[in-house]
Amino acid sequence: MDSLDEQMLGEESVNYCINPRCKQRQNPYGFETCLTCGTSLLINNRYRAVRMLHQSDRTEIFELEDFGFGEAGCDIPKILKVLTDDSNPNVVRLFQQEELILRCLKSLEVPKVFPGAYFTFQPIDGNNNLHCLVMEEIQGKNLEQWLKENGIISENQALDWLKQLTKILNGVHSKGFFHRDIKPSNIMCCPDGSLVFIDFGAATKITSDTYIDKYENRDTTLILSRGYTPPEQEHGTAIPKSDLFALGRTFVHLLTDNHPYDLAITANRKLIWRDLAPQISVNFADLIDEMMADESQRRPQNPSTVLQRLAQIECSHLTVAKFFRQALSKNHYIGLNGINYRLAGLGLGISLFLGIIGLKLLAPQWAVSLNNYAADKYAADNFDTANFYLNLALFIEPNCGESHYIQGLIFEANRDFNAARNSYEKAIISVPEKSLNNLARLDILEKRYSAALPRLKRGLLLVKEVDLKSALHKNMGWALLEMGDYQQAEIQLNDAIALNSDRASAYCLLARAREAQKDSSGAFTAWHNCLKYAPKEKYQPELDKWVIEGKKFLEVQRNDGVTSIPIP
Repeated sequence: MDSLDEQMLGEESVNYCINPRCKQRQNPYGFETCLTCGTSLLINNRYRAVRMLHQSDRTEIFELEDFGFGEAGCDIPKILKVLTDDSNPNVVRLFQQEELILRCLKSLEVPKVFPGAYFTFQPIDGNNNLHCLVMEEIQGKNLEQWLKENGIISENQALDWLKQLTKILNGVHSKGFFHRDIKPSNIMCCPDGSLVFIDFGAATKITSDTYIDKYENRDTTLILSRGYTPPEQEHGTAIPKSDLFALGRTFVHLLTDNHPYDLAITANRKLIWRDLAPQISVNFADLIDEMMADESQRRPQNPSTVLQRLAQIECSHLTVAKFFRQALSKNHYIGLNGINYRLAGLGLGISLFLGIIGLKLLAPQWAVSLNNYAADKYAADNFDTANFYLNLALFIEPNCGESHYIQGLIFEANRDFNAARNSYEKAIISVPEKSLNNLARLDILEKRYSAALPRLKRGLLLVKEVDLKSALHKNMGWALLEMGDYQQAEIQLNDAIALNSDRASAYCLLARAREAQKDSSGAFTAWHNCLKYAPKEKYQPELDKWVIEGKKFLEVQRNDGVTSIPIP
């Protein structure tokens, strides 16, 4: 096609040939086949490619016209993603599964797919079929484009965007998948300000052991985005926390307008970026740094934990200065005959200030009320609401130990042990016995048994409440069991059961101690009680593992004819 013909083809009057080997792919609108290679311009008997949106080594993306009148979603704007290099079977597998993943995530802020979205297409001059995927076209700009046009974002904007994206990511992870390729160009900002994750071509399924940090499956296809990919993914083992790393790096880019790859790093591989983002608070910068921690164990446990941290940061922004700024802004002036009176705004500011003084005087009572309400919500498993009221209580009364303690329980339920430890250490002045017990439990989970024992001994000296004393003895027995002191472990566990005969975890640990001492009969009785009382204990994932051990043990005993007692 000569230059004059090309000039006559406007952007709106072009049909693209999707054959990647075609030498001239633009065709006048309305032709049935490509003028150069003869490939059909009507794709899958339904679509025409009218604009090329993106081109890379492996894929091309086109804007489509949909002529499938009456078909599902025919009126929704769509794009076509074409795999142009199918030489790697793992790449083909990922491409094919993108439709399945998007279908599973249809309730979230991701592109929608419709029946028949994946298909193959045969160019007329080629032997290999092209793999094609049709999906919803998300209107707006990706965040890389947005940044070029608008510049760096403020903290308020960053908080809003990070909250939106973390909620979506939480949904993606809860559905059993993770993205593996988060970066500004894979996030769309819609005209209404909402954000959407795109390009799930690298997404994969979470293995059964993912959330307890046992990652034995290695990726056969490395997905690398320079500056955003975490170390474990570079070494072939992506995990859900890899998404948090990439999301943190994405916000460094948005907050500084510097690509993460271009920034310097410290000797321990920590990104140097804070001085380039003076508009954000220390607490928010701390969260971003934790998300980007080189070691995955130091990152927040999951998106839910990030959301809790964001709620704390937002709550801390409710300062007296903010009240004054609002009070003295032009929106609070009172007009009279066309004259604005700043004194009215000042008066309102003084009123608000006095109100805040009054609030501070009532702070202890208010904090207690909020904490009690949060405790009820926590007991009802409504962690999000509980955390909201705990943040309010701590804003009013930062030294409310009980609120820090309950927040620690929520963090621990989400398996974010670093945040839980921090909360318990803040609570230890007000509620030492409970905090010591829970800190010791974290020590045991982290295999720091010698650190757990002195905490537990100190807690036993302080405690008066029977059930808590039972818990301290149970954890003492647990630590001793893991250290191999089975006899002393059995003594402590029997003390725990004597104080609370319904404590399933004490029976489970006692069974393990008796098994280690070759006491099959004693182990049988303990395992039976473990299973009998297990449903009464909450928020202890270790108990699930012990129950499985117990069921296996009792099943073996029953099969050997030792007992006919049914397994609970």
